Amino acid sequence: MFEAIRYIINILNWIIWLYSIVMVIDAIMSWIPFLHDSAIGQIINRIIDPYVSIFRKGPIEQLSNSTGIDFSFLLALLLLYFVQEYAIGWLYNILFRIFA
Repeated sequence: MFEAIRYIINILNWIIWLYSIVMVIDAIMSWIPFLHDSAIGQIINRIIDPYVSIFRKGPIEQLSNSTGIDFSFLLALLLLYFVQEYAIGWLYNILFRIFA
């Protein structure tokens, strides 16, 4: 049982890492218009945009409009980092204490 939990946690860490890499690729591609408008750029944008658009509301939207810099991407990436580094670790410790 413990090995299955460890395996699931590792897969979850890998998925978050891969998603954050795709987010960085999308950010780099957004600087180059012909790459961002390509077929691969549109596919990556469809994968990333639903998550990042969560952070494009309220005060972050007003800040982005006034400064011209989109901070929603940075917040989304920081939240992924927090989940990967802390929340999954806490979940792992809780499950380890329950099942070990």
